[in-house]
Amino acid sequence: MENNKDNTTENLNENKTENITKNSNTPKIDKKGSNKKSFKFLSARSLKYGSASLITIVAVIAIAVIVNMIFSPTVISKLTGQDAIKFDLTPNKRYSIGDQTDQIVGSLTKEVKIYALYDETKIGSDPQLKEVNELLNKYTKYKNIKLEYIDTDKNPSFIKSNLDPEGIKDIKKDDIVFVSNKKVKNLSKTDLFVTQFDQQTMQENTTGSQAEQAFTGAIKFVSSDKTPVVYFLEGHDEKKPDTDYTTIRGYLVRNNYEVKTLNLITAPKVPEDAEIIVVAAPKKDISLTEKDKLMDFFKNGGNALFAIDPIENSPSLPQFESLLSYYNVDINYDKVKENDDQRFPKGKPYDILPDVVDNDINAPLNPSSLYVIMPNSRSVSTLKNDKEYIKITSLMKSSAKAVGEPTDLKAKTTQGPLDLAVAVQNDGAAKTSKIVLMGNGSFMTDNSIQQYEQFSVSGFYFFLNSLNWLQNKTSEVIIAPKTYSSPTMQISQSTANLLAILTVVVLPFLILGIGTFVWMRRRHL
Repeated sequence: MENNKDNTTENLNENKTENITKNSNTPKIDKKGSNKKSFKFLSARSLKYGSASLITIVAVIAIAVIVNMIFSPTVISKLTGQDAIKFDLTPNKRYSIGDQTDQIVGSLTKEVKIYALYDETKIGSDPQLKEVNELLNKYTKYKNIKLEYIDTDKNPSFIKSNLDPEGIKDIKKDDIVFVSNKKVKNLSKTDLFVTQFDQQTMQENTTGSQAEQAFTGAIKFVSSDKTPVVYFLEGHDEKKPDTDYTTIRGYLVRNNYEVKTLNLITAPKVPEDAEIIVVAAPKKDISLTEKDKLMDFFKNGGNALFAIDPIENSPSLPQFESLLSYYNVDINYDKVKENDDQRFPKGKPYDILPDVVDNDINAPLNPSSLYVIMPNSRSVSTLKNDKEYIKITSLMKSSAKAVGEPTDLKAKTTQGPLDLAVAVQNDGAAKTSKIVLMGNGSFMTDNSIQQYEQFSVSGFYFFLNSLNWLQNKTSEVIIAPKTYSSPTMQISQSTANLLAILTVVVLPFLILGIGTFVWMRRRHL
């Protein structure tokens, strides 16, 4: 009995002690003596997420600071001696050097000095000058290119004493001058940009840059031992390089050609420096004396490009025909009309889109993707009495649906496909001679270029590639200007409406829904 009593008393005491402990406000002390309640706020969820966000922000800022320090112009310049890393994201790579320039300048064996005749510190205030200078500096990565800035306001005697002692080159302030091998070529700002006159605003607008073409052409000019001279024949109402072909003339000059005119009525013979003669859309025949002078030129290895337009009520051109027969080709007295609706602009069946024939001569042009508009063309033909030493290659053809409508009472309608341009090589004399015969001289005029601006570069390519072939420069590169127009995407009205609904209605509600969902989830955490 006594033992039971003692056990009962002991149990009561234990329960009492336990209850007192549970109800006591005295804080628990762990084995290490730490106060858990005093650190309770450290395990709070808000502090946990807040700390993670703070660490992330600090890390991002630190990374941004380090990257900016590493890639800053000052640091890069000190470490590498080069400018900061830049990326050209413009559609036509306005600030970049192309593969053609890299090929030409990279293979230079002579040093070329470039003098920029302006104050380097004022570049940032002129957007055009800044663009030009950005590109110009790209050339300095090549070992044989040296660039120097000369402020002619501070050094007014520099031009006369160093560049133009005789005062005949018209070098002036703000020009960019290229010097090598005692040859000098200067470019002004007007040589570096493509402009177009807007009849609505009556202002000239800058539509593109031809700075790379001009710079590389100038480098080719001053570094080459010989500059090919292209003579445009005159005296027969031809198109003139200074009025009708100003764009083509500029292309030739910027691609290391010298352009001159030639009147064989007064000149005793074709000049010795003539590399190519261009006969551009004559309306009258040459004389017998002129034909003889040209024949002497051809038999001594001379080359020519004939571009002969159709003429309404065509006068006969017997001397031209006799000259062309030396190459076993002839012009037809017709005007080509295209009857394939896919091969001419709407309502203009005489402005045809021909096939550029895929062959070795046209290979540099990538013929399958080259589109040229040829407004008002006559066809050309090969004579029947073939000569083994003459090789004729078709360069451009009409479709099979085209017809040659006669412009002379003696001519007959001819059915396509018709040759619009051919290349001929004559090996029958002591020296090989070449010609290119085109039944169109209008596609190169400034008016046609402006009318069919989107096809103009292709026309330039075709024309310049023909000149290259005449000189056996089959690997020569052609640098085209870079337009400022951005590429556009044509979409239908239904697609436009769908895009409007997606961006104005669907997308905002989607963002709102995602935000609401995230907020609800976090609210119940």
